[in-house]
Amino acid sequence: MFKYSYPYGQDFPFVEIETSQCSARLSLYGAQLLDWTPKGQFPVLWMSPNAEFVAGKAIRGGVPLCWPWFGKDPTDGDRPSHGVARVSLWSLVSSEVLADGTAVLELALPASRPEDPSARLRLELGQSLEMRLVTENGTMPLPFSAAFHSYFSVSNYARTVVTGLKDCPFTEFAADAVPHRESPLHPAGHIDRIYYPTKTVVHVADLEWQRVLCLTRSGSNSLVVWNPGAELAAGMADVGAGFESGFLCVETVTAPQEEVVLAPGAVHTMICRVAVSGIGC
Repeated sequence: MFKYSYPYGQDFPFVEIETSQCSARLSLYGAQLLDWTPKGQFPVLWMSPNAEFVAGKAIRGGVPLCWPWFGKDPTDGDRPSHGVARVSLWSLVSSEVLADGTAVLELALPASRPEDPSARLRLELGQSLEMRLVTENGTMPLPFSAAFHSYFSVSNYARTVVTGLKDCPFTEFAADAVPHRESPLHPAGHIDRIYYPTKTVVHVADLEWQRVLCLTRSGSNSLVVWNPGAELAAGMADVGAGFESGFLCVETVTAPQEEVVLAPGAVHTMICRVAVSGIGC
């Protein structure tokens, strides 16, 4: 079942999804998956209770799409940080519910000029989640980077463990980072790391909810682990004091460090699959 709603006005159309396998919400502004909860599970994605729905501003939570650049635009520093995808209105091309209860949606962001890239996003939502972002370049070489900026909901940030990053080199961008227990990673306080290169599979274990999120990635050689920590979160209007304890961002990324340049007409596909299981499964 799919239903349109406009809780924040006509600029922010939502698609509400309810099947035998899951419930979810998708914002066509940003092609941003806001919620996804498999039946019988805790919510997998975190949405800020202080999220702001303002045209030209990214929505805090869910899975913002950073595209076609991650961070600053390498060609024009005055354009939006993390690209135009998350502040653009996408078109819903198709939606269907398969016989097994999996919802499949396809969205598109056409190129505005022949030299620009276009994007398509395919979502498969059931007991597991697949996000597939396909970029088709225009007529000019394109320095390219992108990310699924996933905010994963956790019972308690301090009781969350990330495995699969052992021996993966990283750069820490948090100036006030505290020491973290490594191998496996026990993030604490402000963390802002880009791991590159990384392995294909990473696990996020929630010790209180006794839940493991298994992330399997392709078309992505980098991974970001981010949480603002208590002090920074308190100063962020769209997060707020104390709410940082409810999420950890573990992001599937094609990072600028990879120095990907798409040739004219080239196609790039980035995929993240999220499976949910109990600890010990």
